[in-house]
Amino acid sequence: MKKSIHIFCLVMLAAGMAGCKKYLDINSDPASPNVPSLPALLSPTQAVMSRTLGFDGRATGAFIQFWSNTGVQETNDIHNANQGGSGTGNQGWRDVYQVQGPSINLIIQEGTKNEQWDYVGVAFALRAWGFQHLTDMHSDIVFRQAWEPNRVYFDYDNQETVYRGIDSICRRALSFLNRTDGKVNQTQLARGDIMFQGNRERWIRFVYGLMARNYHRLTNKADYKADSVIKYVDLSLASNADNVSIPHSATRNDDSSPLGPARDNFSVRRQSRFIVQLLDGTILRGSAAPANRDPRIRGMLSVSPDTSFISPNMTEMNGGYRFLLPSVGYSIGTAGTPAFRRATATVWGDSAIANPAINNFSDRTIGKFVFRNNAALPIMSYSEMQFIKAEAALRKGDRVTAYTAYINGISAHFDFVNLNNVGVANFLPISTTERNRYLASAAVKQNAAALNLTDIMQQKFIANWGWNFIEQWSDMRRFHYYDVDPATGLPVFNGFQTITIFSAFNGGPNMAYRVWPTNFSEFDWNREALRKIGALNTNYHTLEMWFSQP
Repeated sequence: MKKSIHIFCLVMLAAGMAGCKKYLDINSDPASPNVPSLPALLSPTQAVMSRTLGFDGRATGAFIQFWSNTGVQETNDIHNANQGGSGTGNQGWRDVYQVQGPSINLIIQEGTKNEQWDYVGVAFALRAWGFQHLTDMHSDIVFRQAWEPNRVYFDYDNQETVYRGIDSICRRALSFLNRTDGKVNQTQLARGDIMFQGNRERWIRFVYGLMARNYHRLTNKADYKADSVIKYVDLSLASNADNVSIPHSATRNDDSSPLGPARDNFSVRRQSRFIVQLLDGTILRGSAAPANRDPRIRGMLSVSPDTSFISPNMTEMNGGYRFLLPSVGYSIGTAGTPAFRRATATVWGDSAIANPAINNFSDRTIGKFVFRNNAALPIMSYSEMQFIKAEAALRKGDRVTAYTAYINGISAHFDFVNLNNVGVANFLPISTTERNRYLASAAVKQNAAALNLTDIMQQKFIANWGWNFIEQWSDMRRFHYYDVDPATGLPVFNGFQTITIFSAFNGGPNMAYRVWPTNFSEFDWNREALRKIGALNTNYHTLEMWFSQP
């Protein structure tokens, strides 16, 4: 957030040295412009989104039980959220303010000057994405004063202000992306656009997807606008061909997926009971018999090596798809450790108890699903949009629209799993016959009259698993983790593991709702702003978000 530059300038002035601007201008030459080209600015601004999501997902993935950790009472398993701002969960704070922010400012400035309205529109779209990520992670954030010059301290804006601001930024993005005058040029935009290769129509669809997310977060508000959500979904991704992702060439650390084995960010994170039992038939069909398995399980989860070990005293033994429970942990090979803990595989492949390829960038076949070095990291999917539409329509009372979107979401995710396993060794693509058999099974409601919130949200969890961390955490918080579906009398996320051990900082059995801002800059230089919003209190991370309140 430029604090280091501001502080450096103050030190210089206090010492009687030349002004900061003059110092920073010593290498300027009118004949050699020192502003990078817009393509050179845009590519890394997009690429950093992968690190933001992957790194912050290490924490949120535990809160929402995408996975549990091998350590006993690991910080995120017990719903601590980096009290003091020093651990996982605040990468986005650094990336959005320090890496993306200044570059986006320059793109908007230079793009406006040169009438490159497509670049300006893309910059505003990325800004909206960044602010949405930050506020959904941290609640109150620096919004109106962000990147304001000559400022050392920054005030926070409440989440309601930020949400309205994001909506305005999205509308600005659309106004520029729809312009065809000036120097709008797909070939020129494609030079820096690693996401859509200069295709403005896909950028427009992405922005509408951001608006659908922004509006849909507010389901608990009296003025929730289901019609607007449905409208924005319909204007967003039209199929899996519109899915949004960040590509990785995987030639070295910096251009490899943070979810891949080479970067080793997920060794201690193993598939949770919730996702295993959603896919193995336990929750949706009442039995984990192999015939009840969701065919997507083989493309998403990892089979453990002891696939023949089945104990009558361990109902979670399902023929190889092991899992960890929150806060239990395990130690590989320890005598007396139950087999179902000892044999839980990594996310990187069947029978892989340990990371098979740390720092190995030469073999791109290692890993599976989104957990590969060269896998594109998804940012938004068509199936996600369809499940948002299904919930909005159901809340509105339009069961026909809700059911159609629900089926579309499930069917699209089958293709999503296949697409994200192209090139994975030994993966057998899910056939149309398998998909149709599943759609006709008891795991899927067969008519609109039978559809309920739980059906939609459980299938959406499956579709979000492994990558859509913020969307899924927002869903969990909208339903306060354990809210009951009035149609069933059971929790909406039926099967979600009850947490019994909490961090001492939580002030009791309170779930995490937010993450502290990073200690870099905020706790070191901006503590007064933190004090004003209550972020110096040890249970700040358990306070409910504005978006999830009535």
